Amino acid sequence: MRRSLSLGLVALVALGLGGCLFDPPPVVVLRAPTISGPAPLEVIFDLSYCDDPNGHPLSYSLDFGDGSESRIGDDFDFGVVVRHTYETSGSFSVRLTVTNAQGKQGKDDLTVTVSPEGPPVGLVVGSTSPDFTAHRTDGGTATLSDFRGKVVLLEFWGAWCPPCRASMPRLADLCDEFGERGLVALAVSTDEEEEDAIAFLEENGYTEFVSLWEPGGKKNSPLTQLYGVSSSDVGIPRTFLLDRQGVIRYVGHPDDLDLGAVEALL
Repeated sequence: MRRSLSLGLVALVALGLGGCLFDPPPVVVLRAPTISGPAPLEVIFDLSYCDDPNGHPLSYSLDFGDGSESRIGDDFDFGVVVRHTYETSGSFSVRLTVTNAQGKQGKDDLTVTVSPEGPPVGLVVGSTSPDFTAHRTDGGTATLSDFRGKVVLLEFWGAWCPPCRASMPRLADLCDEFGERGLVALAVSTDEEEEDAIAFLEENGYTEFVSLWEPGGKKNSPLTQLYGVSSSDVGIPRTFLLDRQGVIRYVGHPDDLDLGAVEALL
């Protein structure tokens, strides 16, 4: 009898500790459709993607990074959108801190660049995407900067690449779902032969993309070299999500791209 009671107490303690050990912090996601432009720049911060896995009440503090007073609140039930205007030029690190009722915190950051030129050109999130002009497989050329004002999915792929072929239906679905709201997909082929890319797209009925190709394959194409995809250490498919100002907002495998990250830019 005593042994049973002892075992029961141990089980209860273990469950209690497990509840503490496995009570995760809040999921914190800070998004904004526009994070660059000349002063004065109004930025609309969207906090509505934050959540607590266990349903605890949440509170937040949003530091705008410009020395102004932080915004503090707890109105997550209504979807939180916070507007802030940056009056002077500069680069500002914005931090969102979310705390649940158990005192656990999560954080997310954004960089706001207030400048007519936007952020410096680069290949990381928060940088301005490198511009290029490339050959379209349906004829003519396309220049990346001509798509400013659109949200762009720049996808490096190849008909020779099984994971790339597998990811194409999701890319097509994104275009179908968000195309009318301003999303465009530029599919950059890394095939050695242009005809291989054309044949794959035609055989599978993929007409949603702007299909681009330059000679050289994955290793030597000027586009893969420009975007750091030519290295054997960088796999494909590889997606760059660009906002309407041409700023990179996501880099990685297309399957890891959160639909909310796309929708928040539209």
